[in-house]
Amino acid sequence: MNFTKTLIALGCVTLLGACQTVSQEGAQMGVRVEDANSPTARIMYDQVVILDKVLQNAKTGKIAIEGQGASRTPTGTLKVTVAVRNRTDFNQTLELRTSYFDSGFGPTEKPSGWTRLHLDPNGVGHYQESSMGTGNVAHYYVEVREAR
Repeated sequence: MNFTKTLIALGCVTLLGACQTVSQEGAQMGVRVEDANSPTARIMYDQVVILDKVLQNAKTGKIAIEGQGASRTPTGTLKVTVAVRNRTDFNQTLELRTSYFDSGFGPTEKPSGWTRLHLDPNGVGHYQESSMGTGNVAHYYVEVREAR
């Protein structure tokens, strides 16, 4: 009798193992990805972020962000200024764009278009962009990439 029960239990386990699990459809809870190789993968407000790894390599990095900041214009818009240094002996062309956020870190407008910045060898270039909105704009986020 025990042998029969054991065979039945083994058969049930085998059948259950062969069943596919049902996947959930629809919206899922968001999960933050923690990656030691990319600790700054999330949006860093009021910062300049270099998107291309070849540009940001510490030893052979092609550019350096020398300065960045924001100020209010007389009309109340937020003007972002970024100084970028070319760390190579050849001309470089970068593209930069800015996103603007309110005090609760919600977007206030679409990101600006990509603006080209031409850098002379070992030279410094400046990028400026102003928000469309006025009083509700409190934070910015600038992205830098190689020109495409």
